[in-house]
Amino acid sequence: MLKVFSKINKKKLLHIVFRPSHKSQRINITPEKEFLQISSLKFSKNKTINAHKHLNHDILKKKRPIQESWILIKGLAKISFFDLNKKLLKTKILKPGDISVSFAGAHKLQIMKNNTRIYEYKTGPYKGSNKDLKFL
Repeated sequence: MLKVFSKINKKKLLHIVFRPSHKSQRINITPEKEFLQISSLKFSKNKTINAHKHLNHDILKKKRPIQESWILIKGLAKISFFDLNKKLLKTKILKPGDISVSFAGAHKLQIMKNNTRIYEYKTGPYKGSNKDLKFL
């Protein structure tokens, strides 16, 4: 991973270029304190990310919700979308190149093929799954 820092403020990270590693299961590409959170996720077949919705942080409640997007890079996955009342709305098979964006409601991801790789984008800062997610 290439990290480019400011010459004016040597501690200020300005840019990142990421090339995925085939060994790592999860790589958090962006620092936890940044507004834009990006991770590279590699899964084995039959892995399920249980249905969940994202919670608002105290500092963000009045400004913006936490939203998330997944880009399927390699493999196959099934995504399920849930309404505001937690009722299933739709399922869809994701293939390489497909992007899902969740603005509200909940979503669930089921991995259908070994070595599936997904890029995850969401608003931050990231505070960990205990503070960021509510499972259905």
